Amino acid sequence: MSTSTQSSLLKQVGHYGGERVGIGTHTGKFMAIHALDDCTIGAGTVGSISNFAGAAIALGDVIVGEWSAIELTAGDAIIYYTD
Repeated sequence: MSTSTQSSLLKQVGHYGGERVGIGTHTGKFMAIHALDDCTIGAGTVGSISNFAGAAIALGDVIVGEWSAIELTAGDAIIYYTD
């Protein structure tokens, strides 16, 4: 991915805002997860990525998808709203 494409994507991701979250299950309409710490996704996560439970997201990584619930079992992240 080119630097300009990545920059454009990250600007678009923040358009609707988001919230900083920690361990627990968070519900809403989300489109991206930005790890502020190493994070682990829990089984309570509901979204467009199959077999996502147990996934590790490294500090600084951004995962794009659609979720109605995101469970973090470890870490700290910003989750971005879809609308």
